[in-house]
Amino acid sequence: MTNTHPVDERIGAGRLAVLGLQHVLVLYAGAVAAPVVLAAGLGLSTADLVYLVATDLLLCGLGTLLQSLGVWQVGVRMPMVLGAAFTSVAPMLVIAQGHDIRTMYGSLLVSGVFMALAAPLFARLLRFFPPVVMGTAITLIGIQLVPVAAGMVAGHSPAAPGFGSPGAIGLALLVVLVIVAVHRFLPRLRQLAFLVGLLAGTAVAIALGQVNLGAVVQGPVLGFPEPFHFGLPSFDLAATLSLIIIQIVIMVECAGQVQAIGAAVDKPVGPSDVAASLRADGLITMLASVFQSFMYVTYAQNIGMVSVTKVRSRYVTAVAGAIALVLSFFPFMGRIVAVVPQPVLGGAALVMVATVAMVGIRILSTVDLQDNRNLVIVAVSLGIGLLPTVQPAFYTQFPPSAQLFLTSSVATGTVVAFLLNLLLRPTSQAKD
Repeated sequence: MTNTHPVDERIGAGRLAVLGLQHVLVLYAGAVAAPVVLAAGLGLSTADLVYLVATDLLLCGLGTLLQSLGVWQVGVRMPMVLGAAFTSVAPMLVIAQGHDIRTMYGSLLVSGVFMALAAPLFARLLRFFPPVVMGTAITLIGIQLVPVAAGMVAGHSPAAPGFGSPGAIGLALLVVLVIVAVHRFLPRLRQLAFLVGLLAGTAVAIALGQVNLGAVVQGPVLGFPEPFHFGLPSFDLAATLSLIIIQIVIMVECAGQVQAIGAAVDKPVGPSDVAASLRADGLITMLASVFQSFMYVTYAQNIGMVSVTKVRSRYVTAVAGAIALVLSFFPFMGRIVAVVPQPVLGGAALVMVATVAMVGIRILSTVDLQDNRNLVIVAVSLGIGLLPTVQPAFYTQFPPSAQLFLTSSVATGTVVAFLLNLLLRPTSQAKD
Protein backbone atom coordinates (compact mmCIF):
# COMPACT_ATOMS: atom_id res chain seq x y z
CA MET A 1 0.00 0.00 0.00
CA THR A 2 1.40 3.40 -1.01
CA ASN A 3 0.73 6.86 0.32
CA THR A 4 0.65 8.43 -3.15
CA HIS A 5 -1.77 11.33 -3.29
CA PRO A 6 -4.36 11.08 -6.13
CA VAL A 7 -2.79 14.19 -7.65
CA ASP A 8 0.42 12.20 -8.25
CA GLU A 9 -1.34 9.03 -9.43
CA ARG A 10 -0.14 7.55 -12.71
CA ILE A 11 -2.96 5.98 -14.71
CA GLY A 12 -3.10 3.83 -17.84
CA ALA A 13 -1.96 5.31 -21.14
CA GLY A 14 -5.30 4.80 -22.95
CA ARG A 15 -7.37 6.41 -20.22
CA LEU A 16 -4.76 9.12 -19.84
CA ALA A 17 -5.02 10.04 -23.53
CA VAL A 18 -8.84 10.14 -23.55
CA LEU A 19 -9.06 12.26 -20.40
CA GLY A 20 -6.31 14.57 -21.66
CA LEU A 21 -8.10 15.07 -24.98
CA GLN A 22 -11.29 15.91 -23.10
CA HIS A 23 -9.48 18.71 -21.30
CA VAL A 24 -8.19 20.03 -24.64
CA LEU A 25 -11.73 20.12 -26.07
CA VAL A 26 -12.87 22.17 -23.09
CA LEU A 27 -9.83 24.43 -23.49
CA TYR A 28 -10.24 24.86 -27.24
CA ALA A 29 -13.23 27.23 -27.23
CA GLY A 30 -11.28 29.65 -25.06
CA ALA A 31 -8.14 29.17 -27.13
CA VAL A 32 -10.14 30.21 -30.19
CA ALA A 33 -12.14 33.05 -28.64
CA ALA A 34 -9.26 35.28 -27.52
CA PRO A 35 -7.46 35.30 -30.93
CA VAL A 36 -10.74 35.84 -32.77
CA VAL A 37 -11.80 38.82 -30.65
CA LEU A 38 -8.34 40.43 -30.76
CA ALA A 39 -8.03 39.93 -34.52
CA ALA A 40 -11.51 41.37 -35.08
CA GLY A 41 -10.85 44.35 -32.83
CA LEU A 42 -7.59 45.22 -34.62
CA GLY A 43 -8.72 44.32 -38.14
CA LEU A 44 -5.93 41.76 -38.54
CA SER A 45 -5.59 39.59 -41.62
CA THR A 46 -6.59 35.94 -41.91
CA ALA A 47 -2.91 34.97 -41.82
CA ASP A 48 -2.49 36.87 -38.55
CA LEU A 49 -5.51 35.13 -37.04
CA VAL A 50 -4.07 31.74 -38.03
CA TYR A 51 -0.82 32.76 -36.35
CA LEU A 52 -2.58 33.89 -33.15
CA VAL A 53 -4.41 30.57 -32.84
CA ALA A 54 -1.14 28.64 -33.27
CA THR A 55 0.77 30.70 -30.70
CA ASP A 56 -2.13 30.50 -28.28
CA LEU A 57 -2.17 26.69 -28.49
CA LEU A 58 1.64 26.64 -28.12
CA LEU A 59 1.60 28.70 -24.92
CA CYS A 60 -1.48 26.95 -23.54
CA GLY A 61 0.41 23.68 -23.95
CA LEU A 62 3.65 24.93 -22.42
CA GLY A 63 1.84 26.61 -19.53
CA THR A 64 -0.29 23.56 -18.78
CA LEU A 65 2.79 21.32 -18.74
CA LEU A 66 4.57 23.76 -16.45
CA GLN A 67 1.67 24.00 -13.98
CA SER A 68 1.06 20.25 -14.01
CA LEU A 69 4.65 19.01 -13.75
CA GLY A 70 6.49 21.99 -12.27
CA VAL A 71 10.13 23.01 -12.61
CA TRP A 72 11.93 24.12 -9.43
CA GLN A 73 9.59 26.68 -7.79
CA VAL A 74 7.69 27.38 -10.99
CA GLY A 75 4.35 25.60 -11.42
CA VAL A 76 2.01 24.35 -8.72
CA ARG A 77 2.18 20.62 -9.67
CA MET A 78 -1.57 20.10 -9.67
CA PRO A 79 -4.07 19.33 -12.48
CA MET A 80 -4.35 22.84 -13.87
CA VAL A 81 -4.91 23.85 -17.49
CA LEU A 82 -3.58 27.21 -18.61
CA GLY A 83 -5.33 29.29 -21.23
CA ALA A 84 -5.44 32.81 -22.66
CA ALA A 85 -6.91 35.20 -20.10
CA PHE A 86 -9.97 36.60 -21.84
CA THR A 87 -9.81 39.43 -19.33
CA SER A 88 -6.63 40.67 -21.03
CA VAL A 89 -8.18 41.15 -24.49
CA ALA A 90 -10.01 44.44 -23.87
CA PRO A 91 -7.06 46.32 -22.31
CA MET A 92 -4.71 44.94 -24.97
CA LEU A 93 -7.05 46.31 -27.63
CA VAL A 94 -7.04 49.72 -25.95
CA ILE A 95 -3.23 49.84 -26.00
CA ALA A 96 -2.94 48.64 -29.61
CA GLN A 97 -5.58 51.11 -30.79
CA GLY A 98 -4.05 53.95 -28.77
CA HIS A 99 -0.44 53.23 -29.82
CA ASP A 100 0.34 50.13 -31.89
CA ILE A 101 0.59 46.38 -31.57
CA ARG A 102 4.31 46.54 -30.73
CA THR A 103 3.59 48.71 -27.68
CA MET A 104 0.89 46.24 -26.69
CA TYR A 105 3.45 43.42 -26.60
CA GLY A 106 6.03 45.56 -24.81
CA SER A 107 3.49 46.17 -22.07
CA LEU A 108 2.74 42.45 -22.02
CA LEU A 109 6.42 41.66 -21.46
CA VAL A 110 6.71 43.99 -18.47
CA SER A 111 3.46 42.72 -16.98
CA GLY A 112 4.77 39.14 -17.19
CA VAL A 113 8.01 40.12 -15.46
CA PHE A 114 5.98 41.92 -12.79
CA MET A 115 3.84 38.85 -12.19
CA ALA A 116 6.80 36.51 -11.83
CA LEU A 117 8.76 38.80 -9.51
CA ALA A 118 5.78 39.90 -7.39
CA ALA A 119 4.45 36.35 -6.93
CA PRO A 120 5.70 35.64 -3.37
CA LEU A 121 4.73 39.08 -2.06
CA PHE A 122 1.36 39.10 -3.79
CA ALA A 123 0.45 35.71 -2.34
CA ARG A 124 0.50 37.41 1.07
CA LEU A 125 -1.35 40.61 0.07
CA LEU A 126 -4.60 39.17 -1.30
CA ARG A 127 -6.58 40.82 1.50
CA PHE A 128 -6.29 44.15 -0.33
CA PHE A 129 -8.37 42.75 -3.21
CA PRO A 130 -11.64 41.66 -1.61
CA PRO A 131 -14.67 40.51 -3.63
CA VAL A 132 -16.08 44.04 -3.88
CA VAL A 133 -12.97 45.11 -5.86
CA MET A 134 -12.54 41.94 -7.92
CA GLY A 135 -16.24 41.57 -8.72
CA THR A 136 -16.35 45.14 -10.03
CA ALA A 137 -13.20 44.68 -12.13
CA ILE A 138 -14.33 41.43 -13.75
CA THR A 139 -17.81 42.83 -14.46
CA LEU A 140 -16.22 45.76 -16.28
CA ILE A 141 -13.99 43.41 -18.29
CA GLY A 142 -17.02 41.57 -19.67
CA ILE A 143 -18.99 44.73 -20.43
CA GLN A 144 -16.06 46.43 -22.19
CA LEU A 145 -15.82 43.52 -24.64
CA VAL A 146 -19.50 43.54 -25.65
CA PRO A 147 -18.97 46.18 -28.41
CA VAL A 148 -16.21 44.01 -29.94
CA ALA A 149 -18.52 40.98 -30.06
CA ALA A 150 -21.32 43.14 -31.50
CA GLY A 151 -18.96 44.36 -34.21
CA MET A 152 -18.18 40.78 -35.18
CA VAL A 153 -21.90 40.18 -35.72
CA ALA A 154 -23.11 43.38 -37.31
CA GLY A 155 -19.89 44.86 -38.69
CA HIS A 156 -17.74 47.71 -37.45
CA SER A 157 -18.88 50.59 -39.65
CA PRO A 158 -22.56 51.61 -39.99
CA ALA A 159 -21.68 53.08 -43.38
CA ALA A 160 -20.39 49.75 -44.73
CA PRO A 161 -22.59 47.68 -47.08
CA GLY A 162 -24.42 44.91 -45.26
CA PHE A 163 -23.92 46.42 -41.80
CA GLY A 164 -26.38 44.84 -39.37
CA SER A 165 -27.89 42.53 -41.98
CA PRO A 166 -30.72 40.30 -40.69
CA GLY A 167 -28.90 37.26 -42.08
CA ALA A 168 -25.76 37.93 -40.05
CA ILE A 169 -27.72 38.69 -36.89
CA GLY A 170 -29.85 35.57 -37.46
CA LEU A 171 -26.73 33.40 -37.78
CA ALA A 172 -25.34 34.80 -34.53
CA LEU A 173 -28.69 34.27 -32.82
CA LEU A 174 -28.66 30.64 -33.95
CA VAL A 175 -25.29 30.11 -32.24
CA VAL A 176 -26.62 31.69 -29.04
CA LEU A 177 -29.73 29.48 -29.12
CA VAL A 178 -27.62 26.33 -29.63
CA ILE A 179 -25.45 27.24 -26.65
CA VAL A 180 -28.58 27.75 -24.53
CA ALA A 181 -30.09 24.48 -25.80
CA VAL A 182 -26.96 22.51 -24.91
CA HIS A 183 -27.10 23.88 -21.37
CA ARG A 184 -30.78 23.02 -21.10
CA PHE A 185 -31.04 19.64 -22.81
CA LEU A 186 -27.49 18.19 -22.94
CA PRO A 187 -26.06 18.73 -19.45
CA ARG A 188 -23.16 16.35 -20.09
CA LEU A 189 -21.95 18.62 -22.90
CA ARG A 190 -22.21 21.88 -21.01
CA GLN A 191 -18.43 22.22 -20.83
CA LEU A 192 -18.39 22.07 -24.65
CA ALA A 193 -21.41 24.31 -25.24
CA PHE A 194 -19.44 27.06 -27.01
CA LEU A 195 -17.70 24.55 -29.25
CA VAL A 196 -21.03 22.92 -30.15
CA GLY A 197 -22.51 26.34 -30.91
CA LEU A 198 -19.62 27.19 -33.22
CA LEU A 199 -19.95 23.85 -35.04
CA ALA A 200 -23.71 24.28 -35.50
CA GLY A 201 -23.39 27.85 -36.76
CA THR A 202 -20.60 26.87 -39.16
CA ALA A 203 -22.66 23.94 -40.49
CA VAL A 204 -25.55 26.28 -41.32
CA ALA A 205 -23.16 28.79 -42.89
CA ILE A 206 -21.69 26.01 -45.06
CA ALA A 207 -25.21 25.05 -46.17
CA LEU A 208 -25.84 28.69 -47.11
CA GLY A 209 -22.61 28.84 -49.12
CA GLN A 210 -20.93 31.33 -46.77
CA VAL A 211 -17.83 29.22 -46.01
CA ASN A 212 -14.88 28.56 -48.30
CA LEU A 213 -13.66 25.17 -47.08
CA GLY A 214 -10.96 25.16 -49.72
CA ALA A 215 -9.05 27.75 -47.68
CA VAL A 216 -8.52 25.16 -44.93
CA VAL A 217 -6.30 22.96 -47.12
CA GLN A 218 -4.38 25.88 -48.64
CA GLY A 219 -1.05 26.51 -46.98
CA PRO A 220 1.58 24.46 -45.17
CA VAL A 221 0.67 21.36 -43.18
CA LEU A 222 3.35 21.88 -40.56
CA GLY A 223 4.68 25.10 -39.10
CA PHE A 224 6.14 26.69 -35.98
CA PRO A 225 5.09 30.11 -34.63
CA GLU A 226 7.98 32.45 -35.31
CA PRO A 227 9.08 34.90 -32.60
CA PHE A 228 8.16 38.59 -32.97
CA HIS A 229 5.64 38.01 -35.73
CA PHE A 230 4.30 41.57 -35.33
CA GLY A 231 7.72 43.17 -34.70
CA LEU A 232 9.96 43.80 -31.72
CA PRO A 233 8.15 45.09 -28.60
CA SER A 234 8.25 48.79 -27.82
CA PHE A 235 7.47 50.42 -24.51
CA ASP A 236 5.27 53.17 -23.11
CA LEU A 237 4.93 53.91 -19.39
CA ALA A 238 1.19 54.64 -19.36
CA ALA A 239 0.43 51.57 -21.46
CA THR A 240 2.58 49.39 -19.24
CA LEU A 241 0.98 50.64 -16.03
CA SER A 242 -2.52 50.05 -17.40
CA LEU A 243 -1.66 46.44 -18.27
CA ILE A 244 0.00 45.86 -14.88
CA ILE A 245 -3.33 46.82 -13.30
CA ILE A 246 -5.01 44.13 -15.38
CA GLN A 247 -2.25 41.71 -14.43
CA ILE A 248 -3.05 42.27 -10.76
CA VAL A 249 -6.68 41.37 -11.49
CA ILE A 250 -5.51 38.20 -13.24
CA MET A 251 -3.18 37.38 -10.33
CA VAL A 252 -6.09 37.51 -7.92
CA GLU A 253 -8.06 35.29 -10.30
CA CYS A 254 -5.14 32.84 -10.48
CA ALA A 255 -4.83 32.73 -6.69
CA GLY A 256 -8.52 31.90 -6.44
CA GLN A 257 -8.18 29.15 -9.04
CA VAL A 258 -5.28 27.55 -7.15
CA GLN A 259 -7.40 27.48 -4.01
CA ALA A 260 -10.31 26.06 -6.02
CA ILE A 261 -8.23 23.23 -7.48
CA GLY A 262 -6.79 22.52 -4.04
CA ALA A 263 -10.32 22.04 -2.74
CA ALA A 264 -11.27 19.91 -5.78
CA VAL A 265 -8.35 17.49 -5.30
CA ASP A 266 -8.36 17.62 -1.50
CA LYS A 267 -4.85 19.00 -1.20
CA PRO A 268 -3.95 21.92 1.11
CA VAL A 269 -2.86 25.11 -0.66
CA GLY A 270 -0.46 27.60 0.96
CA PRO A 271 1.19 30.87 -0.07
CA SER A 272 4.12 28.96 -1.63
CA ASP A 273 1.71 27.07 -3.91
CA VAL A 274 0.03 30.31 -5.00
CA ALA A 275 3.44 31.89 -5.64
CA ALA A 276 4.60 28.89 -7.71
CA SER A 277 1.47 29.10 -9.86
CA LEU A 278 1.86 32.86 -10.35
CA ARG A 279 5.49 32.40 -11.42
CA ALA A 280 4.39 29.94 -14.10
CA ASP A 281 1.69 32.30 -15.39
CA GLY A 282 4.19 35.17 -15.38
CA LEU A 283 6.80 33.17 -17.29
CA ILE A 284 4.28 32.13 -19.95
CA THR A 285 3.09 35.74 -20.26
CA MET A 286 6.71 36.81 -20.82
CA LEU A 287 6.97 34.18 -23.57
CA ALA A 288 3.69 35.56 -24.96
CA SER A 289 5.46 38.86 -25.65
CA VAL A 290 8.01 36.93 -27.73
CA PHE A 291 5.59 34.67 -29.58
CA GLN A 292 3.02 37.48 -29.32
CA SER A 293 -0.13 36.14 -27.82
CA PHE A 294 -2.00 37.01 -24.58
CA MET A 295 -1.82 36.98 -20.80
CA TYR A 296 -2.40 33.52 -19.35
CA VAL A 297 -4.35 32.15 -16.41
CA THR A 298 -5.77 28.84 -15.17
CA TYR A 299 -9.11 27.95 -16.76
CA ALA A 300 -11.96 27.53 -14.30
CA GLN A 301 -13.92 25.26 -16.67
CA ASN A 302 -11.11 22.70 -16.57
CA ILE A 303 -11.13 22.83 -12.78
CA GLY A 304 -14.83 22.10 -13.01
CA MET A 305 -14.04 19.06 -15.16
CA VAL A 306 -11.69 17.74 -12.48
CA SER A 307 -14.54 18.07 -9.99
CA VAL A 308 -17.01 16.32 -12.30
CA THR A 309 -14.79 13.44 -13.46
CA LYS A 310 -13.18 12.94 -10.02
CA VAL A 311 -9.89 12.23 -11.83
CA ARG A 312 -7.32 14.21 -9.87
CA SER A 313 -4.06 13.11 -11.51
CA ARG A 314 -1.90 15.99 -12.71
CA TYR A 315 -0.58 13.73 -15.44
CA VAL A 316 -3.95 13.97 -17.20
CA THR A 317 -3.59 17.72 -17.62
CA ALA A 318 0.07 17.25 -18.54
CA VAL A 319 -1.09 15.08 -21.46
CA ALA A 320 -3.62 17.80 -22.36
CA GLY A 321 -0.76 20.30 -22.45
CA ALA A 322 1.26 18.01 -24.70
CA ILE A 323 -1.70 17.62 -27.10
CA ALA A 324 -2.21 21.41 -27.29
CA LEU A 325 1.52 21.83 -27.90
CA VAL A 326 1.46 19.35 -30.80
CA LEU A 327 -1.64 20.98 -32.31
CA SER A 328 0.16 24.33 -32.41
CA PHE A 329 2.51 22.88 -35.07
CA PHE A 330 -0.41 22.34 -37.49
CA PRO A 331 -1.46 25.70 -39.04
CA PHE A 332 -4.67 24.17 -40.40
CA MET A 333 -6.08 24.42 -36.87
CA GLY A 334 -5.93 28.18 -37.24
CA ARG A 335 -7.21 28.05 -40.81
CA ILE A 336 -10.29 26.16 -39.60
CA VAL A 337 -11.05 29.06 -37.27
CA ALA A 338 -10.33 31.63 -39.97
CA VAL A 339 -12.99 30.28 -42.36
CA VAL A 340 -15.75 30.46 -39.75
CA PRO A 341 -17.95 33.48 -40.58
CA GLN A 342 -17.62 36.46 -38.25
CA PRO A 343 -21.31 36.41 -37.21
CA VAL A 344 -20.89 32.80 -36.02
CA LEU A 345 -17.81 33.71 -34.03
CA GLY A 346 -19.53 36.86 -32.81
CA GLY A 347 -22.54 34.95 -31.49
CA ALA A 348 -20.29 32.71 -29.40
CA ALA A 349 -18.11 35.64 -28.34
CA LEU A 350 -21.17 37.60 -27.22
CA VAL A 351 -22.17 34.86 -24.81
CA MET A 352 -18.59 34.39 -23.66
CA VAL A 353 -17.93 38.06 -22.85
CA ALA A 354 -21.30 38.32 -21.13
CA THR A 355 -20.35 35.24 -19.13
CA VAL A 356 -17.23 37.06 -17.96
CA ALA A 357 -19.44 39.91 -16.76
CA MET A 358 -21.69 37.42 -14.99
CA VAL A 359 -18.70 35.95 -13.18
CA GLY A 360 -18.08 39.42 -11.81
CA ILE A 361 -21.73 39.83 -10.86
CA ARG A 362 -21.68 36.44 -9.15
CA ILE A 363 -18.70 37.59 -7.09
CA LEU A 364 -20.55 40.80 -6.23
CA SER A 365 -23.54 38.72 -5.11
CA THR A 366 -21.39 37.52 -2.21
CA VAL A 367 -20.83 41.14 -1.13
CA ASP A 368 -23.15 42.78 1.40
CA LEU A 369 -24.62 45.54 -0.74
CA GLN A 370 -26.88 46.56 2.13
CA ASP A 371 -23.68 48.06 3.52
CA ASN A 372 -23.57 51.58 2.04
CA ARG A 373 -19.76 51.38 1.91
CA ASN A 374 -19.86 48.48 -0.56
CA LEU A 375 -22.74 50.04 -2.47
CA VAL A 376 -20.79 53.27 -3.02
CA ILE A 377 -17.64 51.38 -4.09
CA VAL A 378 -19.52 49.36 -6.73
CA ALA A 379 -21.71 52.23 -7.94
CA VAL A 380 -18.93 54.81 -8.31
CA SER A 381 -16.48 52.32 -9.85
CA LEU A 382 -18.98 51.03 -12.41
CA GLY A 383 -20.19 54.54 -13.22
CA ILE A 384 -16.71 55.94 -13.83
CA GLY A 385 -15.45 52.76 -15.46
CA LEU A 386 -18.27 52.56 -18.01
CA LEU A 387 -17.90 56.15 -19.23
CA PRO A 388 -15.44 55.34 -22.08
CA THR A 389 -17.46 52.27 -23.07
CA VAL A 390 -20.79 54.07 -23.48
CA GLN A 391 -19.17 57.26 -24.83
CA PRO A 392 -15.83 56.49 -26.54
CA ALA A 393 -15.13 60.20 -27.14
CA PHE A 394 -15.50 61.13 -23.46
CA TYR A 395 -11.78 61.73 -22.82
CA THR A 396 -10.70 63.10 -26.21
CA GLN A 397 -9.69 66.48 -24.72
CA PHE A 398 -7.15 64.83 -22.40
CA PRO A 399 -3.45 64.29 -23.26
CA PRO A 400 -2.80 61.14 -25.34
CA SER A 401 -0.85 59.41 -22.55
CA ALA A 402 -3.73 59.97 -20.12
CA GLN A 403 -6.27 58.80 -22.70
CA LEU A 404 -4.58 55.41 -22.93
CA PHE A 405 -5.36 54.77 -19.28
CA LEU A 406 -8.69 56.60 -19.06
CA THR A 407 -10.23 54.95 -22.10
CA SER A 408 -9.84 51.51 -20.50
CA SER A 409 -13.00 50.84 -18.52
CA VAL A 410 -11.23 48.04 -16.68
CA ALA A 411 -8.20 50.09 -15.67
CA THR A 412 -10.13 53.13 -14.46
CA GLY A 413 -12.88 51.14 -12.74
CA THR A 414 -10.43 48.80 -11.00
CA VAL A 415 -8.27 51.64 -9.68
CA VAL A 416 -11.33 53.50 -8.41
CA ALA A 417 -12.64 50.36 -6.69
CA PHE A 418 -9.24 49.65 -5.12
CA LEU A 419 -8.81 53.21 -3.81
CA LEU A 420 -12.37 53.50 -2.51
CA ASN A 421 -11.99 50.18 -0.71
CA LEU A 422 -8.94 51.62 1.10
CA LEU A 423 -10.54 55.01 1.80
CA LEU A 424 -13.96 53.84 2.92
CA ARG A 425 -12.73 51.63 5.69
CA PRO A 426 -15.38 49.99 7.86
CA THR A 427 -16.13 51.90 11.04
CA SER A 428 -17.85 50.98 14.26
CA GLN A 429 -20.77 53.22 13.32
CA ALA A 430 -24.05 51.61 12.44
CA LYS A 431 -24.98 51.27 8.79
CA ASP A 432 -27.26 53.96 7.43
